[in-house]
Amino acid sequence: MQRISFDSADLPGDERLRKDRWVDSLSSGYVRLRADARPNVPFDGQLKIMLLGQAAIGRICGTVKTISRGAAEIAIENTDNAVLLLNSGTDEMLVEQSGKSVACTAGAAVLIEQCVPSTINVSAQHHCNFMAIQLPRQQLRGQTCNVEDRFMTPIPASAPALAYAYVETLLKLSGAAEQADIPRFAADHIADLVVAAVALKTLHQETQAPSLRAARFETVRRELDRNFMMPGFSLTALARRLLVSPRYVQALFSEAGTSFTGELTTRRLMRAHEMLASPHYAHMKVMDVAYECGFPTVSHFHRIFRRHFDATPGEVRDRAIT
Repeated sequence: MQRISFDSADLPGDERLRKDRWVDSLSSGYVRLRADARPNVPFDGQLKIMLLGQAAIGRICGTVKTISRGAAEIAIENTDNAVLLLNSGTDEMLVEQSGKSVACTAGAAVLIEQCVPSTINVSAQHHCNFMAIQLPRQQLRGQTCNVEDRFMTPIPASAPALAYAYVETLLKLSGAAEQADIPRFAADHIADLVVAAVALKTLHQETQAPSLRAARFETVRRELDRNFMMPGFSLTALARRLLVSPRYVQALFSEAGTSFTGELTTRRLMRAHEMLASPHYAHMKVMDVAYECGFPTVSHFHRIFRRHFDATPGEVRDRAIT
């Protein structure tokens, strides 16, 4: 996991030189952006970026009136990425792209294309303060079929709230925390949260869309699908990966009329049945299948398997062989 961070206050020279160096670093570095400093005020600028494989998250704030990505920057590095811009400041920012303008109030967001020129304009009296989540467009296409319709469509403040909190937490990670499990799975989490945000009904859409909590529950289910076979996987482990509390995750399951334990057990049982009924796993003992699917003990596995399928694991295997 790579970090990029520079603060104008840490640069050498007087204020004017620090401003010029910070602006130059922004345009020539990883982000490839142009910045126009606000005139007649002391300059300050901060940039934080975390690279997570093909994804990236970042935050820019300071006495900047516009941030833009033009044809010159695109010619240097033309990437087919989608970028979710989240207004983490207190005042409105205006995002312009492809002849459209979207006014993002505090907490609101908009999805833009990185391969198309864009400009972010900040209110004349206030600092620039926004977060950005960058993902390959194809990654979003794989999870939502209409991502092309979501560009430059206002996303109300309630929709990206979880994405905002997640990015904020990741950017604050340091030291030993960076070696924990969270960063290894962060790219998938980020993609799920972006999809959840852009899939919601936006200010100018009439089509019905899932509720925010339903979208968040879908993120929870995807994470469960990825990890249900891990021994010792628990509600606490799931919540830790999503940077939320176990109680919050439990409430999402309850609202859906199910439970974490029930969903976890069902997935493990279905996978075990699939393995026992397949000749590809005939070489494995029943207890090996049980452990492979995340069951802590063979006796527990036998008991709930028979209750669920009205047959023992051995009987399922025998039927498959004969």
